Amino acid sequence: MKKTIKIGDLTCLCSTPVSNSKIAYILYPMDILNDWIESAAEKYGATIVVITGMDWQNVFSPWEAPGVPKGDPDFKGESPEFLKLLQENVIPVIENSLHIADNPERNLVGVSMSGLFALWQWMECDTFRSIASLSGSFWYEGFINWMEKIKIPPKSGMGFFLLGDKESKSNVREFNTVGVNTDTIVSLLKSAGIKVVFRSVPGNHFSDAVPRLEMAFNALYSSSYQN
Repeated sequence: MKKTIKIGDLTCLCSTPVSNSKIAYILYPMDILNDWIESAAEKYGATIVVITGMDWQNVFSPWEAPGVPKGDPDFKGESPEFLKLLQENVIPVIENSLHIADNPERNLVGVSMSGLFALWQWMECDTFRSIASLSGSFWYEGFINWMEKIKIPPKSGMGFFLLGDKESKSNVREFNTVGVNTDTIVSLLKSAGIKVVFRSVPGNHFSDAVPRLEMAFNALYSSSYQN
C-alpha cells in the first residue's frame, strides 16, 4: 500500500516496499505519477519514492545564475543545501520508515531542473548508484564549462539521458543549446568510462511523462547494468 511521508515542506509518496535493497527516488510532481508507482515498483523490483514540494527553481540550481527566460527571477543556487537535506534527513527518514536495509542500491531520477540536479550531485558524491536525467536543463549557465573542467569520478552504476527532439527548437533562445550540451555531457561521461544510455524521443519538454519514465526505469533496472 502506498504511504505518504511529510518531511518539512516536502511530500514523499512511497510505493509498497517491494524491495528492501533497491530504492529509486524521483524528483517530480507526484500527481502525474500517483497511479503509476505501485505497478512500476512491482515491475522493476524496486521501492519507489516520489518527492515533491521543493522550490523547483532554486534547490535544483547548483550555483547562482541569471533567470531564464530573461526577466524571470534569478536562480539562487541552493543545490548544495538540498543535497545535504536529502543525505542527512530525507533519505534516513524514508528508509527507516520503509525498513530499507543499510546501504541499499539507490537510484535518482530527475526531470528538467531536477534532471540537472541529478547529474550535478552524481559528480559530487556517491549517494546514488545510477541516475536518469529526462530533459535535463543542461542549458544552465556555466554547467558545460563546469563539466569540462572537473575530474569526472568513476561510477559503478550508469547514467540514462533522454531528450525530446523538439527541445532545441524552443522560442526561448537560452534553451536551444540543450541538445548540443546533452551530447557533450554524454560524450564526456563515456570518455570517463561511465556506462551511458542516451535516447532522443519525439516531442517537446513536457511530452509523454510516464512513457519516458518507463524508458528510464527499463535502463536503470535492466539486467545489463546490475553488477
